[in-house]
Amino acid sequence: MASGGAATEREWRELARRVEGSGVDLLTMTDHIHQPMAPFTALATAAAVTTTLRLGTYVLCQDLRNPVILAKEFATLDLLSDGRAEMGLGAGWRRSDYTRTGIGFGSRPERFDRFVEYVDIVGALLAGGPVTYRGRHLSVADASNLPVPAKPVPLLIGGSRRRLIELAARRADTVSIAPSRHPDGRRSTYWDTEIDDRVRWAYVAAEAAGRPARPEIDLAIHECRVVADPAPVLAEFSATFGVPEDRVGAVPSLLVGTPEQVVEALLARRERWGASRVTIPDTALDAMAPVVARLAGT
Repeated sequence: MASGGAATEREWRELARRVEGSGVDLLTMTDHIHQPMAPFTALATAAAVTTTLRLGTYVLCQDLRNPVILAKEFATLDLLSDGRAEMGLGAGWRRSDYTRTGIGFGSRPERFDRFVEYVDIVGALLAGGPVTYRGRHLSVADASNLPVPAKPVPLLIGGSRRRLIELAARRADTVSIAPSRHPDGRRSTYWDTEIDDRVRWAYVAAEAAGRPARPEIDLAIHECRVVADPAPVLAEFSATFGVPEDRVGAVPSLLVGTPEQVVEALLARRERWGASRVTIPDTALDAMAPVVARLAGT
């Protein structure tokens, strides 16, 4: 489940408790300048009011943090949560995150090349360091990381384009596939056949890299509605996304239906793509409760 935070401290603590009690196993924070809360402080607070809930980022924008500082922040979160932290990283895509902070946006290839170096540095630091690295875009000198996580930190890399998905398949535990977005935040709609392509890219890249097991596949769900009567929502999504009503179910980033229909859709996606997890927005927490209950243990 992904969240941008809450308006108040009380609301955030209550949300963390509700997520843990719902059966959802992972609460993640997105990473944008406009959202209500910053991820690390919010996740540390969530750790303090929960005991089993896993906590992660979905996904951190590489350019908002120096990799050495990021590794230290994340290792501290892992310590404070007693090893419940999961890292999600991304190359950055929302232009407003850059313009509001005065950071140069650069081209997509530049951001990707920088991200490859970023992943190298952060991974080495979380393994304990010390790290000296001189790349084309990033350099660090004799950097160590404390605290050192007691066990390997699970890594998720999220993206939509081929080079990023292949990098994730080589380096991450989880490949999160999301529809691409325009720099102004507008989403591009992916069809089911396009997810076929992306899962294939991931599996081929993992095999070519000699990984002993395939990476986990996560699907980003941007709109999730579990309702007794799906017809009005299907009409709404059709108008919003320019998709025929009878084809809304073929857009993997959309999830709509009765509890039984949503369970069926998720099981079908797991069968087709090996998608053993999905990430839904926190606004769907209550509506998804019967779905989570039905899927528990499957």
